[in-house]
Amino acid sequence: MVYVPAGTFPMGSSDDQLDEAMRECRYMYSDERDCARAYYLQEQPEHRVTLSAFWIDQTEVTNEQFCIFLNKNGNQTDNGTKWLESGAGSRGIIYGKIEVVDGRFRPQAGFENHPVIEVSWYGAKAYCSWVGGRLPTEAEWEYAARGPKGFVYPWGNTFDGTKLNYRDSSFAFEGFEQDAIFNDGNPLWTRIGSYSGGASWCGALDMAGNVWEWVSDWWSADSYARSVAKNPTGPTTGTLKIGRGGSWYDPRWHVRAAYRKGLTPSSYRIHWIGFRCVIPQSE
Repeated sequence: MVYVPAGTFPMGSSDDQLDEAMRECRYMYSDERDCARAYYLQEQPEHRVTLSAFWIDQTEVTNEQFCIFLNKNGNQTDNGTKWLESGAGSRGIIYGKIEVVDGRFRPQAGFENHPVIEVSWYGAKAYCSWVGGRLPTEAEWEYAARGPKGFVYPWGNTFDGTKLNYRDSSFAFEGFEQDAIFNDGNPLWTRIGSYSGGASWCGALDMAGNVWEWVSDWWSADSYARSVAKNPTGPTTGTLKIGRGGSWYDPRWHVRAAYRKGLTPSSYRIHWIGFRCVIPQSE
């Protein structure tokens, strides 16, 4: 884990930052409808948030780590949803790399240190509790990614496609707009820690791209307008949870550290989301 000291930062996006995100969008999409600014207003208003100190996993939880957890606890069900939902990917394609052999969970060879995916929000929550932590709040995740200065990306304010795994020219699927300027050679997600140049201010890796990450909060498009100023935890109820950070599947304006997405707590049809855990300093 890496240490995140207590501090204050600007959470969310300013008008200028959203304007720049739309310019990034129009770089890849000529149709203005694909770059509607209204789709991103859930990142506003930008507001000051103060957080207590905490520790956060330097990388996402891996297949190997999650298999240890499953072999100790089984693949249990919460609210009708399995912790690990193998085959959750679209059209029945199994993107996850965990298999069951003789009743034991194990990573497929060569994928031990890839981030676990096809894991539900419930599975992520259970794992973090099992290791003595919890999922980060949305504010904690964003602070670890952006720092006191509120960087647009973990490494700074200027996009650099060499510092993350996203939808560049090596992207796996045809028929999608791709960023032709960069090619990292990874058509899908890849092993943790592969982009050391993309480290955030506190040393956290892979907070932009590779796989999305679950956070603890319930989703609300207008939660920032009602947020408390210190240690916010989001709405008390809801139907969707939140993913942060973007993935190998996403274009460059979706890997901004302020971008947020509401997702069903099940990972059904989601083959690109993982997680990391936090431990508050006071616990």
